[in-house]
Amino acid sequence: MNAVSCAAITVSLLFAAATPCLAQDTVRHLADAQGHEVIVRTGMPAPDRYGPKPTFAELDRNHDGSVSREEAEAFPPLANDFDFVAQNGERISPRQYAQWDYR
Repeated sequence: MNAVSCAAITVSLLFAAATPCLAQDTVRHLADAQGHEVIVRTGMPAPDRYGPKPTFAELDRNHDGSVSREEAEAFPPLANDFDFVAQNGERISPRQYAQWDYR
């Protein structure tokens, strides 16, 4: 066997071993109670990349010293966590925003 063939086989084996790690979804073929084939696909969606969180001043568009639910909509991760971050349920203070880590 020549060196090119050995290299090609090695690369193929390494790729085959790594492929399950790269897969986002899994597919299983099962049977239901009546014996019909059922295909089940599972997996996680690709993570959204929002980048670094904006500064408090960038979110506080009306400059009242807090971030409302409407202002939080400008940054989807904050809008999603609004009830968690705004402990009083209505507005986010600079201190609450500084303590929040969305990653």
